[in-house]
Amino acid sequence: MVYMGSKARLAKHLAPIIQSYITPDTVGYLEPFVGGANMIQHIKHEKRYGSDINKYLIALLKYSQDLNNILPETISEEEYRKVKNNKDNYDDWYVGLVGFCATFGGKYFGGYARDSYDIVAKRIISLAKQRSSLHSINFKSLPFNDIRELKNFTIYCDPPYFGTTAYNFKSFNHEIFWDWVRDYSKNNIVLVSEYKAPNDFEVIFEKKVITKLTKDGTAYKPDVERVFKWKD
Repeated sequence: MVYMGSKARLAKHLAPIIQSYITPDTVGYLEPFVGGANMIQHIKHEKRYGSDINKYLIALLKYSQDLNNILPETISEEEYRKVKNNKDNYDDWYVGLVGFCATFGGKYFGGYARDSYDIVAKRIISLAKQRSSLHSINFKSLPFNDIRELKNFTIYCDPPYFGTTAYNFKSFNHEIFWDWVRDYSKNNIVLVSEYKAPNDFEVIFEKKVITKLTKDGTAYKPDVERVFKWKD
């Protein structure tokens, strides 16, 4: 699913690295910022958990797990505005669908995605193709720091990056997040995607990427995607 900050383009590089930290002793795999589930769908473990603070996103992912549930073919700009302004009048999964699949750049209600090729329809088709890979994942809506104590899990975090537009409803506290990572790293393997991290974290993967800055695609900037692990 198209999602702001998605790792879909990097999945072929990142998934094998994450998978290498999953051993026969690994109790479960968790993504506290599951987003569009573009990474967790590639990870192999009998117990996979994906959570996110956005209840509409989780409702959409749960709805998509049932292949009998019907997705619309597309979403008009008029429908987008109706849902955006009257969320309580619609099912949570449908608010999630409109808010993420009919919006610019996959940012939650970040402006209607307009183009001459009906990009919204293409995104819904893409989500439909993804559905079969979501069936065994346990999705839940909650903040990362409300997750109960875990042991022997492999945890992959793809939080809002420092200095970029957050996709959550409230500002994201990075200091609390890194302290949480340190704490959970004591009994688990915790891997974090970011551009940079505190000095007590080491880089285990990096790759240069090009980030689009404008809606018309005329401005780009280079960044280096990295995955960090605490130096325990």
